[in-house]
Amino acid sequence: MSSDPLLETYLANRSRFVSLATGMVGCPAHAEDIVQDAFVHVASVAKRGVVVFSPIAYLTTMVRRLALDHLKSSRRQVPMEIDHALLAEAGAACPTPDVQFRFSEELGAVDQALAALPPRTRRAFEMYRIGGYTLREIAAVLEVSTTRAHKMIQIALVACATALPDAES
Repeated sequence: MSSDPLLETYLANRSRFVSLATGMVGCPAHAEDIVQDAFVHVASVAKRGVVVFSPIAYLTTMVRRLALDHLKSSRRQVPMEIDHALLAEAGAACPTPDVQFRFSEELGAVDQALAALPPRTRRAFEMYRIGGYTLREIAAVLEVSTTRAHKMIQIALVACATALPDAES
């Protein structure tokens, strides 16, 4: 293994960075490019003699910033041709107002269920489901065992499932 802590951090967490970027930009290929660009940027900063105290935090921040830049630039691009068949297909896939209302009610119920949880349990759930953290990482941040972190996530999942109406309707 390399003696470069920045490279080691990048390699050990690369899949997490790619997952974060993919979640933001929606395209794994673009996410790979973003993560690579983030590493090149951070490595060039470190090469100039700037001390990077927390490489994982710095890399995560760079991935987020580059993903946001990618989203901003892609919004500015105007399509040259409109694929009417694709447009019609997309319109057909839109949920009806009653389905949108039901989704909104379900989201509100899940939000209330999460708000009723203890803060650390809610944070463990959010870190796992939204942040993509592993159980070990959650356990380290919350200063609990991995078993306890897993149990906290299970409690949150059960609370969310209980808050949703039965799927029969």
